[in-house]
Amino acid sequence: MVEFVGSLDGTLDKKGRCSVPATFRSQLNNQPLYLRPSVRGTFLEAWPSMDFAATDAPRLGPLDIPSEEEDDRLYALIAVVVPVQPDAEGRIIVPPHLIRHAELGNELYFVGRRSFFEIWSRQAFEARLARALAATRPMPRAS
Repeated sequence: MVEFVGSLDGTLDKKGRCSVPATFRSQLNNQPLYLRPSVRGTFLEAWPSMDFAATDAPRLGPLDIPSEEEDDRLYALIAVVVPVQPDAEGRIIVPPHLIRHAELGNELYFVGRRSFFEIWSRQAFEARLARALAATRPMPRAS
């Protein structure tokens, strides 16, 4: 079972290449990754192929007529997926449309989410982390 934890710096070059951090790469065991734009914000999700393929999402048959809700879900979560294979140095190429979605610049943050990891622009993640820390601080007790 993979376990992506922590937040790690990275960079994106002009050709859209970035190196998956070694601690995350070691969890992949040479598996491809599935990248997709997150529906929760301006960042990317990176799923190991084994976990992505193991989902129990229903598959449509040729005679199935999906509801509009099912169509929306498949378009937002499946149709936009891009498989990538890290090279020997752990580099992946992030397609331009995903770079645009996540508003990625040169400085990246790789954020572990246990079964997958996220790829953020450094500035966006720092703002999101500050919000999360502020929301989880204990509130002072009224006297």
